[in-house]
Amino acid sequence: MKDGVRRPWAIARYFALVTFCAYGGTVLAAIATGRDASPALGWLVKCLFVAVGVLAVTAWHLKGHGERWRDYGVSPDAPALRRAALGLLGGVALATGWAAVVWFWAPYRLTPNPQLTAATFAMGTAATLAIGIAEEVGYRSYGMRRLHEGYGAAAAVLLPTAIFVLAHVAGGVPWLAGLTVIGTASVLYGCLMLATRSLALVAAFHIGNNLVQDAALRTSAGSLFVSSFADPERAQAAGPAIWSSMAALNLAVAFAVLAWHRSRTRKWSQFTSNR
Repeated sequence: MKDGVRRPWAIARYFALVTFCAYGGTVLAAIATGRDASPALGWLVKCLFVAVGVLAVTAWHLKGHGERWRDYGVSPDAPALRRAALGLLGGVALATGWAAVVWFWAPYRLTPNPQLTAATFAMGTAATLAIGIAEEVGYRSYGMRRLHEGYGAAAAVLLPTAIFVLAHVAGGVPWLAGLTVIGTASVLYGCLMLATRSLALVAAFHIGNNLVQDAALRTSAGSLFVSSFADPERAQAAGPAIWSSMAALNLAVAFAVLAWHRSRTRKWSQFTSNR
C-alpha cells in the first residue's frame, strides 16, 4: 500500500495545503491589487493565485506518489479534449436547469448588463476558468484518489465535499445553500470523477456550470445579463425551496451518473469473462 494510503496524515496534509492556498490567495490578491482595484480585477487576481498554489501543491504530491496528470485524464490528446467538451456541455445543461428552477419559484427576466465591457467580461471569464480548475484539482484529484484507495468511494466523495462546503460557507455562502446546493453539487462532481476518472471532464463541467451562473444568475460587472425578479420579496422567501430543488436536481444527475457507471462496469465484466 502506498504511503499516501497508509498514512492518513498525508491526505490531511494535502487538503490542509489546498485550504491554505485558498485563503493565502485571498490575502496575496489583496496585497497585490490594493484597495483601489476594481472588484473584477481583484477577483481575477485572487483566482489566479489560488489556482497556481493548488496546481503547485498537487503537482508536488503527484510527483511524490509517482503519478502524472495523465493518470487523472489530463492531457492534450483528442480523447481528453472530447471529454472536456462533454463536461462543459453537461455543466451548461445543469446550470440551465438551475436557472429554470429559480424561475419556477421566483419568475424573473433577463436584460443586457449595462455595465458589461470587454475587459470585465474577459476578467470574469478568466477568473471562472481559474477557480474552476483550482477547485476540481484541489478536491477531485490526488486527495480524492488516496481516500478512494484507502477508505472507499463514500469517503472519497463525502470528505472533500465537507471541506468544499465549509470553505464556501466561510466565504459567505448561507449555510443552508452551502449544505443543499454546494454540497450536492460537490457530491455530483465526485461521482463524475469516480465514474469517468477524467479530471478534465469534471473541471470543464464545473466551469460550464459557473459560466452560465455568472452570465445570468450571479450579476456582476462581467455578467452578460442582469436578472430582475418580478416580486423580490417572493424571491427572497423562496430561497429554501429554490436551494432544495437545485439539490434534488443535482442528486438526480449524480444517481444517473452512478447508474451509468455501474451498468458500464457490469457489461465490461461480462465481456471480459466471456473472452
